[in-house]
Amino acid sequence: MTSATPPPPKQRVETLRDIKKAEVKRQIVHSAREIASVSGYDATTVAQICKHARVGTSTFFRYFPEKQSVFLAPEVELWDRYLEALPPEASTMRDLDGPLEHVLATADEHWADDFAASLDLAAGSMTLAKHSFDHCVEMEGAILNRLLCNGTPDSLVTHMRVGVFLASWRIAQSRWRTTDDRTIHSLIATRREAFDLVKHLGSHAPKVT
Repeated sequence: MTSATPPPPKQRVETLRDIKKAEVKRQIVHSAREIASVSGYDATTVAQICKHARVGTSTFFRYFPEKQSVFLAPEVELWDRYLEALPPEASTMRDLDGPLEHVLATADEHWADDFAASLDLAAGSMTLAKHSFDHCVEMEGAILNRLLCNGTPDSLVTHMRVGVFLASWRIAQSRWRTTDDRTIHSLIATRREAFDLVKHLGSHAPKVT
């Protein structure tokens, strides 16, 4: 028997300071995106980004610890929100799926545009692609740790469940990047299609330890 889809997390009320910080962060992300779209990720420097965004380097590093972080910002935002939405008792494939469906459903087209641009840059840079893969590995560890901490068995099934869940997402995002329709609705549909192929693992997984 699988758990019910968790309710969406409560939304925190944004203050004027939150809004201003979000605007500065988005300005830096968009500046990095514009420069890299012409020069490429590897040739783009923090100094160029700061000049284009009209911020100091101290401001840049207040939001991003290193250069790759600004280019992976949409991906990091997605998974930060996912971990916030992941219920403490999560254990099944359905439990893993619900929060991601919610996070994507509440995202906007600005995020989708930034995410698509980030995927494009990673596709053209082995360095950025490696950073993206490393972040995915970190998220796999974080999700797995969350499941194990709530008493989910440290079994092959549990490890495979998390791995397959993330693999279905990476395949979906790669397919979405190459389509003509790169809207948030298209991403949701593509991800759902990929996940539907593996969701049976949540309720029919073999008893492997």
